Amino acid sequence: MITITSRDNQYLKLARSLHSKKGRSISESFLVEGLRLCGEAVQSSLQLRLALIDVEADQRSYQLAALLEERGIPVYQLPTALFATISATEHSQGIAIIAALPKPVQLSSSGHCYALCDGIADPGNLGTIIRSAYAAGVSGLILGPGCADPYNPKTVRSAMGGLFHLPLVKTAHNEEALAIAQQLDLTILVTAMDGLDIRQAESWLQQPHLWVLGSEVNGVSSFWRERATASISLPMREGAESLNVATAATVLFYQSFFVK
Repeated sequence: MITITSRDNQYLKLARSLHSKKGRSISESFLVEGLRLCGEAVQSSLQLRLALIDVEADQRSYQLAALLEERGIPVYQLPTALFATISATEHSQGIAIIAALPKPVQLSSSGHCYALCDGIADPGNLGTIIRSAYAAGVSGLILGPGCADPYNPKTVRSAMGGLFHLPLVKTAHNEEALAIAQQLDLTILVTAMDGLDIRQAESWLQQPHLWVLGSEVNGVSSFWRERATASISLPMREGAESLNVATAATVLFYQSFFVK
């Protein structure tokens, strides 16, 4: 294990650059922080490039670092003050991994429920949607234009490891996302306050379908509303205005899971 003492070390500069989308794009890498997430990364198919550990990290973090070294992943030890310069969270537990951005994937045609994020710009909401989608057995997630970067540190933390396992496709425009939905022969269901009560949507949920989730500010875009088979709503008590999009997504995903 090599000790780094200079703030200008190339690996520290790389780690700090991963806080920005531009930096992640240039290096084709992203940052994973915290004992739990780093442990999830080790168990995934991600390509791990190197790890950084605080000299004052606890025993569990050093045990994980030892495992990484056994697998041939370089581990660099840092003074606490230097580790703080690369951390995007106050509770990183003194360990971080730099991983390669996953290669583009194609979604499997054998799935039952898929989801599309339509302009979900908040990294925390996107991360929670990814977390719920993976937990509920969603077969794949499509990111439309205007979505947050799934490898933003806040999204990575909110996804709680789901990002490392859930098939995810980023699209540059709506037509590209629509082509994927059509190729998979999916029924397109949009979410809207004035839509059909989800309790009456069982026939659509029994067939392969795509949930289109709109931003909390603007809702689902007209592009998807015009192409949807149905507009679906979640029942709420009188006086309730709306649900957070990530909360609503969780309910929708599990409804699809149970109907299946």
